[in-house]
Amino acid sequence: MASTSSPDRNRSRFVRLQARLNEELLAEFVLYAMIVVVVLLIALRLGGSFFNQTNLVSVLEQVPEFALFSLAMALAMASGGIDLSIIAVANLSSIFAAEIMTNPVIVDAAGAGGAIALACAAALLSATAMGALNGLVIVRFGVPPLVATLSTMLLWFGLGSGLTGGVGLTGMPAVFVSALGAKIGVVPMSFLVLIVLFVGLSFYVRRSIFGKSIFLYGENKVAALFTGLPIGRSLIISYALSGLLAGCAGLVMLARFNSMKVGFGDTFLLQAILVAVLSGMDPYGGRGRLLNVLAAVLLLQAVENAFTIEGFSPYAKKMIWGGLLLLFMTFNFFVRRIVARALTAAFTGARG
Repeated sequence: MASTSSPDRNRSRFVRLQARLNEELLAEFVLYAMIVVVVLLIALRLGGSFFNQTNLVSVLEQVPEFALFSLAMALAMASGGIDLSIIAVANLSSIFAAEIMTNPVIVDAAGAGGAIALACAAALLSATAMGALNGLVIVRFGVPPLVATLSTMLLWFGLGSGLTGGVGLTGMPAVFVSALGAKIGVVPMSFLVLIVLFVGLSFYVRRSIFGKSIFLYGENKVAALFTGLPIGRSLIISYALSGLLAGCAGLVMLARFNSMKVGFGDTFLLQAILVAVLSGMDPYGGRGRLLNVLAAVLLLQAVENAFTIEGFSPYAKKMIWGGLLLLFMTFNFFVRRIVARALTAAFTGARG
């Protein structure tokens, strides 16, 4: 009896693994097929108006903060969660940085370079702490990620509004602002740094105990708790990383706009969720590749740029992003149903 049950279990595991793999490969195929289709449509519609060096470099220059927010959202989704506070974290941490960089007392005491370094450190440390607070609330008190991050989002927005009085902070040091425009040849340095970050973090998450823990928790929360893996610690770290990435995005926005105000970048929240889903991250957790997030960001940034060339209004853009999110989420659930049926049929056939 034992000899027959063991092969059945092995077949079951194989079928489930194969179905999961097929689901990931299908999501990747859809993403890269969409990239090809969109590039062809843009080429037919806009031609040289889009595919010229000036415009393509502009696309790459606009990617960093969008990509960082999307990566932060994807990390939260890997465990089956969501982080609605990333924009508020970016705003508040950058307000801290702006206050330090424009404070005459600090600039006189530490010099312009010292003030910039202190401001960046304060922004990144505070952003990491805000992200870690999300993780602590979720892990230690069992608050659902949606509720926890929505609450902290309102908290950070309120604190930022209180600190600034709703007025934007301006006048950042020229060295800080110009650093974002550095290039190697025609390629923005910020984009090259972004590629290194994506490759490094994607490799680490795929290979480390931390990455295995958050993806396993996303796939099966109950089973993950009995594996002996540091699930709670890994979840807190994942939200702390999400906060850190949001803080980096906030500094990029501060340098790009030479100002910071509560509410800057609020459209990135919807787009970050859209990118995470489009890249193949499962909203329920347990599936997806972080490296695909960068490809999805480039796709949507190209579409955004094409919308601008065509003269679409901001209201039309929001309507289109909302429609695309609904479409991709529906498609994702449709695919899950197909895979579930295939899994059931294959498992039944294996047992027969």
